[in-house]
Amino acid sequence: MNAAPSFKPWLITMKGHPATGKSAVAEALAQRLRIPLIDKDDIKDVVLGLPNANELAYAVMWQIAATQLALGLSVIAVSPLSYPEGYERACEIAQRHAARLLVVETVLPEAEWRRRLDARNPADSAHKIRGWEAMQAMLRQYAGCWQYPINPAHHLVLDTSAPTTVSVERILARLAANNLDTALYPEKDLP
Repeated sequence: MNAAPSFKPWLITMKGHPATGKSAVAEALAQRLRIPLIDKDDIKDVVLGLPNANELAYAVMWQIAATQLALGLSVIAVSPLSYPEGYERACEIAQRHAARLLVVETVLPEAEWRRRLDARNPADSAHKIRGWEAMQAMLRQYAGCWQYPINPAHHLVLDTSAPTTVSVERILARLAANNLDTALYPEKDLP
């Protein structure tokens, strides 16, 4: 009898500026694959009044993602992933849990990105950036930190001006190129 292939879950991390479609794509993908989704903003909404709320939200997101991987579950982690330390943390967690890593970076043409930022509802969240001018100020403050190198084997850039279903299909195609069936559905490995 042959041994069953080893199961390697996926850590799928979303990366991108505010209002580029990270959450919408991540939610559609999580529903399609029936895997957990951890959104840093969901955590930040709860801890906003605490000192270092943003750092705390990231720490909690990565801890929960690591727990899911330790259980053998693939997981989606949603955050801007603006700093190289976030990517390094994702790499470390994936390696520690023998998981595969995919960083899905969402981008938009400037006119559509501007429209989405300007259309954000202030009532949606106290900490989410709204408006083109506020975004430009944030980018000046970031000073290009988000433009760090990512291993091409880990990186998929999506123009999210296409329908969300198109983005999900592109992610699924990328996962399929790396044995999606055995990576997300371990029961298919059984004899």
